[in-house]
Amino acid sequence: MLPDSSGIVGTRAEVATVGVDRRLLLLGVVVAVAVTVVMGAPVALADDDDVDVGEELQSSGSESSGELTRGEPAVDATVPQAEITAGSEENVEIQVQNEGNIRLGTQRDRVTPARGVTVEVVDEGPFDVTSGTTSLGTLDEQQTASVDQRIKAPEDLEPGEHDITVEVSYSYTYQVSDNSRVTTERTGSETIDLTLEVPDEPRFEISDVVTDVEPGGDGPATLEIENVGSEAASQTRATITGGGGVTVDGETAEEVLGDLEPGDSTAVTVDVDIAETTSQGEKPLEIAFRYDDEAGVQVGSPDEPAQEEVASLAPAPEQTFSISNLQDTLAVGYDGVVTGEIENDGPRTVDDGVLIVEPTTDSLFVEDTRYALPELSPGETTEFRFPTDVSGQADAGPRQLRFTVEYGAGDRSTLEDGPISERVVIDDRADEFSITADEIRVAQGDLTEFTLEITNERSETLSNIDARLYADSPLDTDNDEAFVSELEPNESAEITFDVWADQDATTETHPVELDFEYENERGDEVLSDTYTHPIEVESGGDDGGLSIVGILVRVGAVLTALGLGATLWWRLR
Repeated sequence: MLPDSSGIVGTRAEVATVGVDRRLLLLGVVVAVAVTVVMGAPVALADDDDVDVGEELQSSGSESSGELTRGEPAVDATVPQAEITAGSEENVEIQVQNEGNIRLGTQRDRVTPARGVTVEVVDEGPFDVTSGTTSLGTLDEQQTASVDQRIKAPEDLEPGEHDITVEVSYSYTYQVSDNSRVTTERTGSETIDLTLEVPDEPRFEISDVVTDVEPGGDGPATLEIENVGSEAASQTRATITGGGGVTVDGETAEEVLGDLEPGDSTAVTVDVDIAETTSQGEKPLEIAFRYDDEAGVQVGSPDEPAQEEVASLAPAPEQTFSISNLQDTLAVGYDGVVTGEIENDGPRTVDDGVLIVEPTTDSLFVEDTRYALPELSPGETTEFRFPTDVSGQADAGPRQLRFTVEYGAGDRSTLEDGPISERVVIDDRADEFSITADEIRVAQGDLTEFTLEITNERSETLSNIDARLYADSPLDTDNDEAFVSELEPNESAEITFDVWADQDATTETHPVELDFEYENERGDEVLSDTYTHPIEVESGGDDGGLSIVGILVRVGAVLTALGLGATLWWRLR
């Protein structure tokens, strides 16, 4: 037995074993020092179990070319502006950061970058996320990149904090061995909860914009504004600006809304002017709000409003009219009339419409070109009538008339629909009356009565028709007038005259003339052209004397002359 250094006695074999252990420990220290010298850095055992220490030592063959590096990205996400308003749809910015994590070696730029980074909201919470997966590309160590997600907050979302969950996916190089020229590729993902905050504050919503103003007009537009937030707003003011061809109050409207409790609403009426060239469809109205909160602190300013909203104003559809059943009684040299029907095709009732007619030729003259229309609801029709004169120098044939409807739009402006082109026809000049009768015969020195049938050849009713007969020597007449009260188109009447022939009248055909003075449908008095009708003079007998009728006629003429002379003498004596 031999005593050890501690004074304990042992065998020789035990002493020998202790010596061997000490030698092995010393050898291990030497190897560790050598590795340290060669690698240039302390040796660290890998956390991964699939690569052993022997392999790591073997891959460290030189100062740089044989270095073994192992690491991965360290990805996180945050929301720099976490506030979102209930009832709104906003772009929420999500920032993704890569801090990087090195496990072994020094080549950080080879193992810490995250490649093909994508961001996706995998749990929307109480929100509605309308964006899909968004790509960010490569994210190096210590690099930050932003991505916008379109998020809609429900109207009834309670104020406070609400979470969404995003998943950040990527690929990366886990391990690089320069000695073996082998790399290890992996994919990774991080699931991160993000908190969004719905503030407890007033919030304004424009629920309805109504106007009857159409393009080219101006008038009122009414906006319904409601406080749909969770707090009251005092001394609320709104600045309203138009766009897309819509001008509000000349440029911008400043409206005082007053105090609005949660759930309160108010109507605001502004003046809008819509450019004539503005297309159909909704146009934007920008409304900026500022108010005093419940503590009396002013929130927002004209330059930095507390809330901005965009409302939609739809110009009223353009009013339209149509013309049908157009008829005319136009003939060269005569007064006529143009009639028809006009229909309100909508979409609104018009109570101040005026139909305007414009001839496209100088041969037509319309004395009053404006026809006031009665109130017309959509789909309702009314008749119109334009008295029209046709020049005597006009050529017969078709002509164009242009119709325009003038009506009020909004409160002040006047708009037009048209022109609507319609076709009328000018007929050839024709006599107002046609005259028919049996053959009229009168004997020399005799008198006869005869009847003529006249027919109204015009397309309008003629009234107060005064017919006159004119006879020249050797014919004469005592009954030279006839009267007809009224003749409708194509209606006929008989008129009676008499005629006598001189004793020495030649036995042949002699003419008599007639004309007519009448009133047309416009109330105008018209004198017709002169008509000619034949009278056949026959022989009065062999004795050459006068017939009894002839004698009576001549005696009557003498007595009439004597009566006129006696009357004149009585007055002059």
